[in-house]
Amino acid sequence: MITIFERRASGFVPPAAPIPAIDNFDYDAAHWEGWTLSNLGRYRDRTLHVELQRLDRRKTADGGFSIDRDAWAHAVKRAREGSPLHLAALSLIDRRERLAITADCGTW
Repeated sequence: MITIFERRASGFVPPAAPIPAIDNFDYDAAHWEGWTLSNLGRYRDRTLHVELQRLDRRKTADGGFSIDRDAWAHAVKRAREGSPLHLAALSLIDRRERLAITADCGTW
């Protein structure tokens, strides 16, 4: 196995870790509730960019979430109740998204 290294000002560094498999996440259940996980690739510093976002169109009839923060509050509330779906989602988001959600909704 050959590992390719990048040259940076500080020397050679190993490439960033592969994007974790979020393919097994239950997107159908999340979509039913009106939110999703969005894998947006990587930030410029090569860290993962995964956000919890509201869906623009919800599959249920009650209107969904009007802003992402409403979806965040819902996910945090359900995670605090022990929901495996919501705990899994919040474990998959990136550090920056986690900081924003924690600042807005508190810990879970």
